Amino acid sequence: MSIVGEFDSKFDADLAVAMLTDAGLEGAVMADPAHSVAPHLVTDPGFRVIVREEVAEDARELLSHGVEPDKEIQALETAYFYRRFADRPSWFRWAGWAVFWGIPGTFLVAITLIAYALLQGLFP
Repeated sequence: MSIVGEFDSKFDADLAVAMLTDAGLEGAVMADPAHSVAPHLVTDPGFRVIVREEVAEDARELLSHGVEPDKEIQALETAYFYRRFADRPSWFRWAGWAVFWGIPGTFLVAITLIAYALLQGLFP
């Protein structure tokens, strides 16, 4: 058996097998069996399309025929919001941390002031 394609979703892999079947080539999807029962336990997230060795070249040609990389997806992968937090500009990181600590910080200040007022009332 030979792997002729790797896909991220089961739907795409099934679609490739359907294309092969329409062309008269026999293929199957090979994936981790835990995917349908317990997706959180999947060790190998990809789906592979396999065919017999004799028809592997024909299957690869059929699956790759007319497929061009999607320019919109490539642009999204390099877009600003796909960058890691550590790779962003320093002003963005400072603003992010300010918002992160600004929300619980107000509650911490309020709790501290209430505790201080209660202790002042208990021990004049």
